[in-house]
Formats: sequence, C-alpha cells, structure tokens
Amino acid sequence: MRLAAGDRLGPYEIIAPIGAGGMGEVYKARDTRLNRIVAIKTSKENFSDRFEREARAVAALNHPNVCTLFDVGPNYLVMEYLEGKAIAGPQKVEKVIEWGISICDALDAAHRKGLIHRDLKPANVLVTKTGIKLLDFGLAKQRREISPSDETESLALTKDNTVLGTLHYMSPEQLEGNDADMRSDIFSFGIVLFELLTGNRPFGGTSQAGVMAAILRNDIPAIGDTVPPGLDRVLRRCLAKDPDERWQTVRDLRAELAWVLLPGTPSPAPPQAGWKPRIGWIAAACFAIPLAYVLFTGGQRRISSAETVRFDVAPPPGRQLTRTNNATVPVPQMALSPDGRKLVVALTGESKMLWIRTLSETAMEPLTGTENALCPFWSPDSEWIGFFADGKLAKHI
Repeated sequence: MRLAAGDRLGPYEIIAPIGAGGMGEVYKARDTRLNRIVAIKTSKENFSDRFEREARAVAALNHPNVCTLFDVGPNYLVMEYLEGKAIAGPQKVEKVIEWGISICDALDAAHRKGLIHRDLKPANVLVTKTGIKLLDFGLAKQRREISPSDETESLALTKDNTVLGTLHYMSPEQLEGNDADMRSDIFSFGIVLFELLTGNRPFGGTSQAGVMAAILRNDIPAIGDTVPPGLDRVLRRCLAKDPDERWQTVRDLRAELAWVLLPGTPSPAPPQAGWKPRIGWIAAACFAIPLAYVLFTGGQRRISSAETVRFDVAPPPGRQLTRTNNATVPVPQMALSPDGRKLVVALTGESKMLWIRTLSETAMEPLTGTENALCPFWSPDSEWIGFFADGKLAKHI
C-alpha cells in the first residue's frame, strides 16, 4: 500500500514520497517525537526476526560516511534524511580517489563490526554537502561463525540470499551461491571504482546470463593511459576472481589508494616559513613508516637463514651524504630495499637528489625527479621509493 502525505507509521508522519526500489517505497517523513526530518523505507513484507537483529546491528554503526539508521519498525526502516545525488562516472582521477577513500572508510567501519554490505553500487553512494554517504545496508549480512549444529540452517539461508544484490555489481562467489564476506564488498568496490573512472561497467552483457558469465570469466578491460599504473593495480586486485587474490581488508585497500600518486597533478604548496620546524615531524614519519612495515609484515615473512652482509658505499666524486640542519633527531638519508638488493641514498653536490645502487654492482645512478629529496624509504614490495621534497610527500617508481 502506497502512503500519502499525512499518513503515519507509528510516530512518523509522511511528508512526501521520495522514490521506489526493489525492497519497497521510500518516503520523506517527520519524527513527531523529536521533530526531525527522516527518510523511511518500507518493505513489501514484514521483516523476519533475523533481519531485525541485523538491522539493529547496522543502527549501532556510527560513522560520518554511513547513512545513520535510527529505527526499525515491523516493515520499515527509519534513516537519516540526506540531500544529494548518487555518484556517477566518468570523473577525474583525483575525485575518484577522494570518493574511493571515503567509501573505504565507511566499509571498514562496517566490516569491523562484522557487517557486510553486499549491495555496493553507485546508486547506494550519495554525494552530500558533508561528503560521501554510504546508503542501504538493507541487504547487509552480519558475519558469524558456523558451527556444526547450525550448518544446515546457514547453508539454506545462503542459498536464499543469493538472489539479493544487484547483478552487475555482484562478486563471483555471490553468483555461485557461496558465502559473501568482506572480500565480496571489495570486488563490488572495484566495479564501482572502474565505473567512476570510465563511465562504463567492466562486465557487461546483453542478458543476465551474459553478465554473469562476464563476471565469472572475463578480465577487466584496459582503462587507458590517463590512469596511474598504481590505480590500475588497485583495480585489478579488487576484481580478482579468487577472493584470496584480492585485497584481504578494506584498510589495506584504502592505504594503497592513499599512496597512489597522480602524475602531472601539483600538490598544494606548503607554507615556506613553516618548513624547518617540521623537520622533526618528517624524521618521526621516516622512522614510523619502516616500523609500521615491520609490525604489519613481520609475522608474514620468514627468514630462511641468518646471513651477514658487509659492503662499502662510496659516494660519487663531488657528492656527500645529505645532512638536515635543525633536526631534533637524526634523519635517515639512506634506505635498503626490503628484498636486500638495492640501496637508495640522498646525496648533496651540484644538486641535492636521490642516488640508487644495485648491491651487486659498484656504480651509483642518480634518480631524476627527486631534486631536494630527504628521508627516502622503500615500498614493502621494493617496487618504488618514497621521499619528502619541498615539504611534500612524493614517490619515484
């Protein structure tokens, strides 16, 4: 039954219809107790006890990038009323990364509480005056352990739930009827990211069967030379068919997005007067980055044998190790790659820049584009070098 202005659902007075979806109707309403405007999404059927429990778990999620769920009725949800528009592509790379990081923040908050969205798509991500808002956890699934006693029930629920979601944004495991976990959200995020960059979906077809076959078998199309290589890598790992080959957490995915540099895009110039007092902060960052790497990867890698390696590093003629004045703590000006094969050093001479040496060779080579570099450090995979220059964080690939 459609509601009209003036009708009531419990304490909520309907103001006007907003739209309709597969779940039911959406209305703008007023909470007569608190005199606030809310959005109400009605369901065609009464909620089950399990759905209501999960909806209340979503209501406990408090994050600036997540639409707040205020209340749950017998067949309706009461949510924060938002004014904005759904995200759409194509967008500039900078905007896509900005939105992507906000979406990751919202998903990470949900995943930490054991909640899987399962219907991530552009229509469920709103751009508002206050930023990105992730909507519609109506299909969200609360993660739980399966014990032998409830295995049959869980499998039955999973089978029923395979029809939930939006076909073009579903992960392979959802299409195959397998259980969806946080990595399914990461796959859907990859599709959204691709669509924001290109304006097209990566997996298409003329029928539902064609779309399903594309998601299960096809590789993603090339996205062009305008996208940084690092962002292409993020996309391809998000959209890996095997969940074990994707990013395993949204937190790791967000960190990678934040490190993607945008070639040709100038960073905001830092205040010149404030550069020297920040040397101590830069030194702290230089020590924090390697420490974070050790903490996050130390339990994953094994050293097969202990081996002591000694070598001499002689700067090229006319060059010397860069020194930082007014630093409150020593600032490291050289870094050994995690794979132990290369050394990068900040040297001063005719110009101040980074030099690199492969340890199996004796010569050092300058790295163009690293003028005025300080505090070099390596990525965990030894593929690129990060450094500070003129008050900005940069990297050399």
